[in-house]
Amino acid sequence: MADPIQNKRGYLRQVQQEQAQKKRELMSQQKEDMKSLRQYYSEEGKKVDSESAAAVNHIKSQGGDAKQMRMERMQQAQEQREARQQEVDEMRAERSSGLRSPASRAEDNGGEVEESSVDKKSLYNRKAMKAAPVTQNYETKESDDFYRVKNRGSRVSENNQGYVIEAYAPEHEKDNLRVSIHRNKAVVSGQRKFGDEAVDGNKTMRTNNFQTFREEFNLGRPVTSEGITRERVGDFVRFTIPKLEAMSGDEDE
Repeated sequence: MADPIQNKRGYLRQVQQEQAQKKRELMSQQKEDMKSLRQYYSEEGKKVDSESAAAVNHIKSQGGDAKQMRMERMQQAQEQREARQQEVDEMRAERSSGLRSPASRAEDNGGEVEESSVDKKSLYNRKAMKAAPVTQNYETKESDDFYRVKNRGSRVSENNQGYVIEAYAPEHEKDNLRVSIHRNKAVVSGQRKFGDEAVDGNKTMRTNNFQTFREEFNLGRPVTSEGITRERVGDFVRFTIPKLEAMSGDEDE
């Protein structure tokens, strides 16, 4: 009985020793890993610091260059202003000398009278400096056809059976017409639209036009929309509208 128990205890001790050894190895490995990680991140931090320092130095150097460029541009602008001011002063001096009397100029030239070419030049310059008159060539509402009521040339006639309305409609607009009846009135209405584009050099122009039209005819007698006929006659659409009394007479018969 003693031997199996001792063997079991020996086996347990062996297992415990192996587990303890594995724990020690694992802890040692973890320490090595932590050391490697600390070293890695330390090196990476140094790299970042060096790159940041280089970037800061680069920005500072660029800032110095930009400042130098701004100073140079300011100096160039100042020189340009001084040159323009000098030109203005010279022009003023020329004009003032040109407007002086011939006698005063003769005194400066030792008694010799100059020709009046300077006066003519000064007068020419003053005329050239005057603004050209602004002219307006646009049409007004009164003269622009866009704002005018157009007579389309439609006409109406009467016979015993009814009324005949001939409404103007060219071939490309013949399908845009319609007629409606209101007691003793007939209304012819329609619409048309058009869009176009043209190119003139580097300019592209577009126009879109939309127009509605309405013609109302006051008829002498009441009419009806039943039995209206429509036919094409030249540039006109002919609507034949029966009189109400004629339709009633036909029904009585």
